[in-house]
Amino acid sequence: MNATSNLNLPFIMPAQAQKHVTHNEALQMLNALVQLGVASRQLSTPPENPQAGERHIVAEEASGVWAGVPAGHVAAFQDGAWQVFAPQTGWIAWIADEGVARVFDGEGWSPFTGTAINPAPLVGVNTDADETNRLAVKSDAVLLSHDDVTPGNGGVQLKLNKAAPGDTASVLYQTGWSGRAEFGTAGDDDFHIKVSANGSDWHEALVINRASGAVALPSTPPVANSFNLLKDAGRFAGSPEPQSAVVSGFTAPTYFNPVNGADISAGPKYIYNNNDYGGSAGTLDPDIDALISKLKNASSRRYGVEFFALQITAGSGTGTARTIDGVTHYLPFATPQLPLPPELTFNVHVLVKSGSVGCAIPSAPNALYIDGVRHTDPQRILPEDGWKQVTRQMNWNPASFVGYDNICHQIFATPGTVFWLAALTVTPGHLPIAPERYYGVIPSLQAWR
Repeated sequence: MNATSNLNLPFIMPAQAQKHVTHNEALQMLNALVQLGVASRQLSTPPENPQAGERHIVAEEASGVWAGVPAGHVAAFQDGAWQVFAPQTGWIAWIADEGVARVFDGEGWSPFTGTAINPAPLVGVNTDADETNRLAVKSDAVLLSHDDVTPGNGGVQLKLNKAAPGDTASVLYQTGWSGRAEFGTAGDDDFHIKVSANGSDWHEALVINRASGAVALPSTPPVANSFNLLKDAGRFAGSPEPQSAVVSGFTAPTYFNPVNGADISAGPKYIYNNNDYGGSAGTLDPDIDALISKLKNASSRRYGVEFFALQITAGSGTGTARTIDGVTHYLPFATPQLPLPPELTFNVHVLVKSGSVGCAIPSAPNALYIDGVRHTDPQRILPEDGWKQVTRQMNWNPASFVGYDNICHQIFATPGTVFWLAALTVTPGHLPIAPERYYGVIPSLQAWR
């Protein structure tokens, strides 16, 4: 045997003269074939000015100096001349002008595949993957079909698995790399479909409750309209309340019952035709002005149904406690046993003047929103927070719920806390909820009795 079996390197034979010639020939072959990388496999004629060590896989119909060289052979320019090598099955070559690796399968140079890429840290198809997008594909279409080779079970399933309910498992649609639509379990285990016009502001179109399968349309108003719990837009003017847009006196509502020694009284009033916005009937309290700035457009703040803010001063009692953010709060007021539909939206604006107010979450699947942002944990409201819109979307199973509740508001306070309530409404069904979406002062249905 005069040469090696794979690379066909010549052996130095016993008593051979000029052994260095054979040795150098073997080194040249190693230089050409080990760590094989070729410039191209597209040329059938040698390049005019090859670099020393330049290698090519010869294409079909070779000509010139390569005339007669079979397609697929490796040509290496060494010592001013082309040397040709016949590839062996299993040789792997890097094709520089294509940026791919090819393997010789005994007949030709085929795409390099195999189990060596499993697992692969990054996979890019027609593009570059990165540390965030470890699988990246640029293609006009992507096909995922059932397995009819293994043969498989005839089905196909795409799985998106997240670590915890608060994480996101979703499919995001983008335009110009900016989000426009998304569906999946985003932030909880309910199923959400949401859309965006700019990639920053998102609006939920549909939410399917994970426990019941109930479908909510957060951005679609319900058939039923809201009505005000605070008597004709919170005017507290007795029962039956006056029909005028203005009100002079305050009467505490009989359906707000103080608990734990709390006191209910009048806060400042929103004034019809107020001075702050071009009228002549009086100047608004600064806190009422701040509320109206949230509730109404600038062009509509001069006129509107007058109302008093309801001031509640929590007593020293310690009944019906809730620990919120590590602080114990107690029930300051209750309502009569109100009849409740299977779906209800409760909405109120809260301003804490002193102390601390806590917004509890009675149970899943009831949802708590503060200024349109959903929270899965109870929340505190403090004086420095200013006016906060507290919204609850409630769900009950009529077959298992008594149908009445006297603390559905789930608002609690520390002893001595002073806070205001304004523009309190309830709605059969689920109102659309989103940041910066506020509901104005809504007349009570009691005026139509």
